[in-house]
Amino acid sequence: MPHAEPKFPFFIATELRSLSAEEYALVAKIAANEAPEYQKELADLKVVGRCGCGACPTVFFQPHQTGEREQEIASYAGKDSWGGVVGILLWAKGGHLSQLEFYSVDGHDPWSIPAESTIERF
Repeated sequence: MPHAEPKFPFFIATELRSLSAEEYALVAKIAANEAPEYQKELADLKVVGRCGCGACPTVFFQPHQTGEREQEIASYAGKDSWGGVVGILLWAKGGHLSQLEFYSVDGHDPWSIPAESTIERF
């Protein structure tokens, strides 16, 4: 069976920016709980890209090329402003944080970044 091409690019480069307060709070909490060795990166962490779907709030801290492998640091879930469950994955590549991924667990739409106060291991 031939390999199907994705419907959209996985990574789209964006203008370099600092993390939003919501993004920072999530990365800081997850790193503190799961991988304290990454906490030293938080002060200098920048967003360099987003998910190619254009709809989710997934952000990248490193450029990503097709076929590159990342390591999952942790899987969490929390409630967004609509009360839906949103999954969160924190990834690393080459010994540095690489991505903060979000997805709707329960299929609700629209959805957004969950509140830091609601997140738990998933």
